[in-house]
Amino acid sequence: MTGTGIVWARVEDGFHVGSRTGEFVGYIDRQPDGRYLAYDSRSACAGSFSDLTTAMRALAVRATPGIAAEEPPIELREIR
Repeated sequence: MTGTGIVWARVEDGFHVGSRTGEFVGYIDRQPDGRYLAYDSRSACAGSFSDLTTAMRALAVRATPGIAAEEPPIELREIR
């Protein structure tokens, strides 16, 4: 399976923003209880998740027409 082309940037600890070819696809905000709230490009809540990669997958499925919901690949890398 090919990737979704979404690049995730950690803006600050617990806050991630996703984009694909410069287009905003959504953001993820870690809550005080450790759960992650995911919001799509229109700031509609996509759900609450126990881990970051599951939240990223949920937004990837919303933002990628025709992609299967079976865990789109998420690659995490730290770039400095």
